[in-house]
Amino acid sequence: MTDQQIAKRQPTSIELFAGCGGLALGMHRAGWNGLFAVERDPMAFATLDANLVDEKAPYRAFNRWPNWMPRKSADLVALLADEEFRDHLRGLQGSVDLVAGGPPCQGFSVGGKRDGEDERNSLVYRMLDFVELVQPRAVLIENVEGMARRFVSKPGTAGTSVAEDAIAKLEDLGYIASYHLINSADFGVPQARRRVAIIGVLAAGMSRQELHDLTAVAIERGAKAVRVEHGLPADGFISVKDAIDDLSGSRLVTTPDSPRFKSGTYTAAKSAYAKLMREGVAPGAIPDSHRMSVHGEGVRALYELAHRTQTPGRLSKEFLVANGTKKDKKVLLDSAAVVATITTHPDEYIHYKHARNITVREMARLQSFPDRFTFHGRYTINGPRRRFDVARCSQVGNAVPPLMGEGLGRAVIEVLGKIEDRKAKPNTGRRTKVNA
Repeated sequence: MTDQQIAKRQPTSIELFAGCGGLALGMHRAGWNGLFAVERDPMAFATLDANLVDEKAPYRAFNRWPNWMPRKSADLVALLADEEFRDHLRGLQGSVDLVAGGPPCQGFSVGGKRDGEDERNSLVYRMLDFVELVQPRAVLIENVEGMARRFVSKPGTAGTSVAEDAIAKLEDLGYIASYHLINSADFGVPQARRRVAIIGVLAAGMSRQELHDLTAVAIERGAKAVRVEHGLPADGFISVKDAIDDLSGSRLVTTPDSPRFKSGTYTAAKSAYAKLMREGVAPGAIPDSHRMSVHGEGVRALYELAHRTQTPGRLSKEFLVANGTKKDKKVLLDSAAVVATITTHPDEYIHYKHARNITVREMARLQSFPDRFTFHGRYTINGPRRRFDVARCSQVGNAVPPLMGEGLGRAVIEVLGKIEDRKAKPNTGRRTKVNA
């Protein structure tokens, strides 16, 4: 579909496990009209609200929020336990084009403990409960690559992957679905974030393989369209330097929302990517959430030594232990390459130019959040509260990169359009294969 067709159609979406709004921002830019979003954490919802929901939001994506849906943080499991809420969802049948979301992934992330018994794994099934009530035309589930890997419970045995099981359950609900392994770098994101995207279509009128082939082409086209739309190179990758070099000047000022800290200031934006990220930012503005960590003498010495002696990339455990740190992961950013998956821990990443951690704003740039997108809540949270509270660094690390979300949003619109066209054409000349 053309950009004009996308803009005119304005299909309707609902987002679950919305986080701070990375996927919602991308979907909005792809032409989707958000109805409402569900996010449990108050800090993440505050960011979502300020950027995408509020009447003065810079990227207002939800302008038809129903009065029966609280405009505040809410737990999906608790909402689904409310029969009145379920009745409201049933009342949406026939009016919603897409339910999208990325359920918490810690239980099947290859970067974590990969615990098949983690209670958070079940949240994808609560999303499917929601889908059953609303019956949208399409479903999009975005998650970590590990979602498509089978859990090994005992030596020599393996259960099905969460992705495969979710697809089977979608088919029980009348959808045809398939999954794709995608890389955010293909969408113009300066990060090699490998993810799973499940796309399901209600009463698609085709086999799973046919839908898989159709969605594969649409995702590839969506990735290219995002680059062209935003003036980014049509192929190749966006480097770390392209992404954050204009944030790495030496002039520091007081952080507006943290007076005891210093913030970096802007220098000239040279790359197309940096210019894109700064669209709409007022001259002389201080970058939001660009607060610098205050490092002790030992940490500064470690980072300076890494700059002098180590090859960019993940630092060896031997180097870290020899230099007095218990942290087993530190990455010296390579200015000429994409970064690996951005996590929720800014102290895992050493700036390529300065002896410091990267800031929340630099994390956001590496995730493709524009600079006018502001973050709210505490900057960091340590200890047990990390499991329950979502500080700014976690909001960024957990988010869907907006440029990737935009490409996926375009892909779903294209798939729905092609299925509509296919259903509208007479079934002449098509042969039906009969199995023996």
